[in-house]
Amino acid sequence: MQLSLPFLENPPRDPKVWEDLDEGHRAAIVDKLAQLIAKTETGKEEPSHE
Repeated sequence: MQLSLPFLENPPRDPKVWEDLDEGHRAAIVDKLAQLIAKTETGKEEPSHE
């Protein structure tokens, strides 16, 4: 199965945005991406820990 990821078709104009983020923001982004990948793979949403 191949997934379509349209957001990758228009990458950010400034690729160094990641380097400008602090560790807390990076961790939050990685956590959210992991949740989205898990949701895509399993087809269901993970319970919120908030």
